[in-house]
Amino acid sequence: MGLATFPAEPILGLKRILLPVSYWRAVEFAYVLRKLAPTRGMKLLDLGSPKDLALLLAREYGADVTATDILPGAVDLAKRYAMTQGIAGRGPGLVTGEVQDGRRLSYPDDSFDAAFSVSVVEHIPDSGDSDAMRELVRVVKPGGLVVITTPFDAVYRETFIDGDVYERKSHGAAPLFFERHHDWETLHSRLVTPSAAKALDIELWGERSGVPMERFLAGHPKIRILLSPFEVAFASLLLSKTTRDGRIAPKAVFFTLQKPART
Repeated sequence: MGLATFPAEPILGLKRILLPVSYWRAVEFAYVLRKLAPTRGMKLLDLGSPKDLALLLAREYGADVTATDILPGAVDLAKRYAMTQGIAGRGPGLVTGEVQDGRRLSYPDDSFDAAFSVSVVEHIPDSGDSDAMRELVRVVKPGGLVVITTPFDAVYRETFIDGDVYERKSHGAAPLFFERHHDWETLHSRLVTPSAAKALDIELWGERSGVPMERFLAGHPKIRILLSPFEVAFASLLLSKTTRDGRIAPKAVFFTLQKPART
């Protein structure tokens, strides 16, 4: 993808060459690919995920991908990548980008074969994560899959920050909601149960004890630039499936839902 982009957009192409997939995204993307088992012409909806995955699904698997985001800038960037690779548009092997609010998708019922959202629903404020889960299931066909990744912790927690958060602007008063880290109870009460879909698979993932690579990379941005070509290798070595009471503390949960078939 980086090499295909480079002639028309050298900076974008170089970014993909040097950082093809970041640390956590490596295992998240791999999970989505395993569960979707994409085939040519499969109609897929991406809700807000890093757009590399949508491009990969179209370019390498021939999927017909609609890549959405609440931020117009993210959609425009995805369109630039798609255009430089010759995969912009609708149909098998193509990507189209659209601005959408996951809480209120504009698509009719049963529009897609499957949907996915990588590290997105945790950022939607109030009851928006539950709303988004209902919408994702609504727009996939009966029997279709919805694949989600999101942070996880032993105890549910929320984080707030001073400043703008995605589409929401800070007015200097109270900090704005940033993200949730679900525990086992809220994973079900906020995400699985509201979807009214069947949970086919739930995987907990964490970092092997004693190696806080995620924290190190986030805390040393200059060093991270130098290490960026090796993040996939770090993920392969240090990230692992775990259990709720396992030796490795879970930091993320990946799960797959299936929309009920019509009776």
